[in-house]
Amino acid sequence: MIMELNVTDRETAVQVLRLQQRAYAAEAQIIGNTALPPLRDTVGMLQQCTERFFGYFRDGQLVGAIAYERGGQTLFLCRLMVDPDCFRQGIASALLDFAIKQEPSASNIIVTTGSSNAPAIRFYERHGFYATERIQTPEEIELVTLVKEI
Repeated sequence: MIMELNVTDRETAVQVLRLQQRAYAAEAQIIGNTALPPLRDTVGMLQQCTERFFGYFRDGQLVGAIAYERGGQTLFLCRLMVDPDCFRQGIASALLDFAIKQEPSASNIIVTTGSSNAPAIRFYERHGFYATERIQTPEEIELVTLVKEI
């Protein structure tokens, strides 16, 4: 079941942060760099962010989440995370599809991921995204920006 999350609620923010730490630790291992900014987030930072969050629950447990911001006709996908124990079970696809349906008037969606995160890049490409640019972060992480017209 997918439902909107209120991360201003401390307990919800704690659940999201636990999931985020597990998911981004797996990405850090894939790209070989533990300096990913999401790994430095705190409960307070999540509570103050302006992203819209949705969670995927299985047996009452949060096992996936997606967060985005809307700017004009564009959805900026800020986070897409799945508990590593639940990888390759369709959770990320369900969350992405759900988020897109929440914003029917949006015309495109933009996301960034580590350029060496081959599983994430394959996921986005399977969902119609294409790479538009590469950027280097201050943490020495090369990112790729992907876009999908919706």
